[in-house]
Amino acid sequence: MWRTDLDPERRADAWRAILVGGLGVQSRAVQDAYHGLGQAPSSYDDVIRRDLGRTLPQEALFRDRAGKGQSALFRVLHALALHLSDIGYVQSLNFVVATLIGVFPDDEALVFHCAQALLFRYSLADFYRPRFPKLGVTTWQFDRLVECFIPRVHGGLQRHGVTAEYYAVQWFLTLFASDLAQTLVRRIWDRFLLTGWEVIAQVGLALLYEVQDSLLAFDGCEVLTFLKRFARARKFEAERLLCVASGFQVTHRMLSDLEAAYASGGADEVELAAEKNLDTGHTSWRVRRRPDPVPERRLLEGEGGADDFMPQALGRPGREEKALQGNVLPFMVHNLDTGETTVMEDEWAQFVTEREEAAPRGSGGAGSPRRGQSERVAGGSFWSAGQQQQALRILGHA
Repeated sequence: MWRTDLDPERRADAWRAILVGGLGVQSRAVQDAYHGLGQAPSSYDDVIRRDLGRTLPQEALFRDRAGKGQSALFRVLHALALHLSDIGYVQSLNFVVATLIGVFPDDEALVFHCAQALLFRYSLADFYRPRFPKLGVTTWQFDRLVECFIPRVHGGLQRHGVTAEYYAVQWFLTLFASDLAQTLVRRIWDRFLLTGWEVIAQVGLALLYEVQDSLLAFDGCEVLTFLKRFARARKFEAERLLCVASGFQVTHRMLSDLEAAYASGGADEVELAAEKNLDTGHTSWRVRRRPDPVPERRLLEGEGGADDFMPQALGRPGREEKALQGNVLPFMVHNLDTGETTVMEDEWAQFVTEREEAAPRGSGGAGSPRRGQSERVAGGSFWSAGQQQQALRILGHA
C-alpha cells in the first residue's frame, strides 16, 4: 500500500512546494505578469467559455455560471492560452486547471504557475501539443500493461478489437479529473506529484480490475459504451481502489523500456512479459520480442507438435489424416502458478472451422454430419486423443 497520504489541510502547502517551490512565484512582478495577460485578447476565449459549464459541475465551486470558480477558471485558461502559444487552449486542460483551483481557490496566479509546472515538469504538455505526440505511446504502453497484468481483461477487449485509445484517452489527458470524484483525484495526484506517471498507469489498471466481471459480460458496442462511462458512473471506494492500484508493480524502468520499443518502430512485435523464478518465487518483468506464432501450415501438418515425438507403435497418424484431425495441444496453455490447463478458445474454434471448411466433401468431411468429428481426433496416443476430446467438449464442438 502506498504510504504517501497527505493531510488535506496541508495539501495546498505540499503541492505548492512540489510544483513551484523556490521559483518565487509569489513576487509582485510575477503576480503582475499574470494579471497583465488577463488584459490581452485571445482567440480561444469563445471555446473556453463553452467549456466552463461542463467542467466539474458536480462541484459547488464550479456550479454557478459566472461564479467564483468558473470566473477563475476562465481567467487562468485565458492566460495559459496566451502564454503557451504552441498549445493555446485544448479541451481537457480545463479539468486539470479546475483541480488546481479546487486546491488553491484564492490564488489564481499560483494556479497559473502550478499549471505550467505540471505541464512541463511532468511532460503533460506533450499531450496537448499539435498532433498529441505523447498520446499514442501512452495508450500503447497501457495496452501492454493490461495485457501483462490483467490478461483476462486484455483477452476480452481484444476479442472486440478495443484498445486504450477508445476509453483511456481522457484518463491521461486529465489525470482522471474528468472521470473520478475530486476527493479521489486529489489523493491520486498526491502520489502522482511525488512519483510520476507510473501512478496514473497503476490507477488505470485498478479501474479495469475492479470492473472486469461486468466488463467481460458485455457484447460488441456495449463494451465501448460501458468503458467510456463506468469511471464517472460508478462510485469507487478510495481506500480500496488505491490499495488495488499499489499492487500493480509498474515501474519507471518498465515504462521507459516500453517507450523505447515504441519509438524503435517495432511496437507490433513487442510485449511486456512476466518471468517467475520457480526457485525463489520472485517475479521479474521485461520488454521482449513477442514469440513468433506457429505457422498455420505447420499446425495443419502437425509439424513441430506433440505428435512428432510419438512412437510409431502408438499409432502415429499419417500426414493426410493429420490435416483432417488437427491437434489441440498447441492451443493449450498451462499456468505454472495454479497448475490449471486452459484452452485458447477463440483460436481453437477458428482453427476447427477452417479445418472443416478445408476438408474434402464426403465421409467425415465438412458436408457430413458431426459423426466425423470424433473420428478426426482418434489418431495419436490415447492421452492425446483424450485431451483433444476433452477440449472439444469444453468448447461445445464434441
